[in-house]
Amino acid sequence: MRVLRRDVNNSLLMLIAFFLVLFIGFTMYYASVLRKVSGEKDQNDRIISEITANMVLEKLNSSEKTSQLAMIDKAVLEDKYTKLEAHAKGLELEKERLEQEIIVMKSKKEYSDSRVDGPVGQFRVIQSKNEEIKKLADKIQLLCDIFNKNNITASECRNVNSYAKD
Repeated sequence: MRVLRRDVNNSLLMLIAFFLVLFIGFTMYYASVLRKVSGEKDQNDRIISEITANMVLEKLNSSEKTSQLAMIDKAVLEDKYTKLEAHAKGLELEKERLEQEIIVMKSKKEYSDSRVDGPVGQFRVIQSKNEEIKKLADKIQLLCDIFNKNNITASECRNVNSYAKD
């Protein structure tokens, strides 16, 4: 039995040594593979960080150019708007002046027509003007009634009754 124990112990010792060598071999292999993969990862991280930094700088430069172009466009548009606004005001004043001129010309024409027709023509012109005034006074009175219903006061509404009665 002693022999068996020695052989079994030696066999077990050899088996343990074999597995120990096998374990150390695999550990060293995996350590070298891990070191290699870690090195590649670090290199890839460096490359990615460089690319990211370059893209950020490129994006900042392009956004700066875009903002500069936007500022230039804004200035040009504001200048054009100012010119158009001034032109529109000039046209509006010209329109008002021409409307006033038309009113004066119509009055002169009516006056000259009434002079040709004599006193009867003048009376008709005065009568038509009085009718226009009455219609306008009625419209003003209607508006004032609406204002009064809605509790809105207007200084023009105080004098309307005198126009409507005349």
